[in-house]
Amino acid sequence: MKTIKKPFILDVEPKQLSSVLKPLIKEEYRINQIKEWLYSKKAASFEQFTNIPKDIRGNLESSFILRSFSNIKKAESVLDGTIRYTFKTCDSHYIYAVYLPSNEKKTVCISTQIGCPVSCKFCLSGKTKFVRNLSRGEILEQIMHIENDTGGRISGVLFMGMGEPMLNYQNVVSAINTIISKKEMNIGKRHITVSSMGVIPAIKSFANEMQGVRFALSLHATDDKQRKKIIPNNFDTKIQDLLQACKYYLKKTNSKLTIEYVLLKDFNDTSSDAHRLARLLKSADLIQPNVQVNLIPYNETNNTEYKTTAQISVLTFKKILKLNGITVNVREPKGLDIGAACGQLGIK
Repeated sequence: MKTIKKPFILDVEPKQLSSVLKPLIKEEYRINQIKEWLYSKKAASFEQFTNIPKDIRGNLESSFILRSFSNIKKAESVLDGTIRYTFKTCDSHYIYAVYLPSNEKKTVCISTQIGCPVSCKFCLSGKTKFVRNLSRGEILEQIMHIENDTGGRISGVLFMGMGEPMLNYQNVVSAINTIISKKEMNIGKRHITVSSMGVIPAIKSFANEMQGVRFALSLHATDDKQRKKIIPNNFDTKIQDLLQACKYYLKKTNSKLTIEYVLLKDFNDTSSDAHRLARLLKSADLIQPNVQVNLIPYNETNNTEYKTTAQISVLTFKKILKLNGITVNVREPKGLDIGAACGQLGIK
């Protein structure tokens, strides 16, 4: 198996750089210059550190690697300009990230694991065997590569790609701290959303640590038995307990909460499902201005078990939620023609 011989410098937290680089660099201002090249300027090679002496650049080159991905491929949608990136990791596995341009902002959807241990039945990522967590550097590298490749500043980050972020908690939190730091990547907390199928202890820890970052719960069902069918590895977490954890998150962070709900034809898209979802949110005291339900019509893959919900069912579901005072949005698919839409990231 191919492995990295030298340490990956992006895996070193900025606060630890001084001690790690001490054998090479004595001056603290040089450390700050290196941080700027790493995170603010997103340099792709040590040679680009032009205000750093050549001998120090050489020492950095011989001691660390600055990029870990290879054989990078991309596909651009002719429908909406979405770009799907495929990154080959140092140990020869593949992960995926998506660039979502719009007039208002440039957003990336990134992965946190190789494969996914949750194995949602409707998601291609769930069909990809779990291998390992991504390091903090690998998480950040996705953003840096896409920003350099597109030439535009990334203004939003969605942790909604391959993997379950709350099962890679420490690396995700470490990466977010760098993303939101004004001295490093400087992307506002309100422009970062972490999506999870629900790991209650991690949700509560995240509420305590990452105040202001937005959270999205992948719910997708209105009762526990129904949810277990499509999310088999859900740690037997009960929906009521998940919603209480979300309520704690709202109270602690004063941020926004999204309830994500994939509509699967003849499975969870009936009027009865919509009414049950409304009752669930009401009983959990989650019908609030800063809570939104995102309805996601299923984006079909080679999975023959599930089909896309009829448009009339989507509109009926939305109408019922709105009549119950719930803020609701129907998510428009992006990158359908390149396999970049929600649930399509995985082996193709």
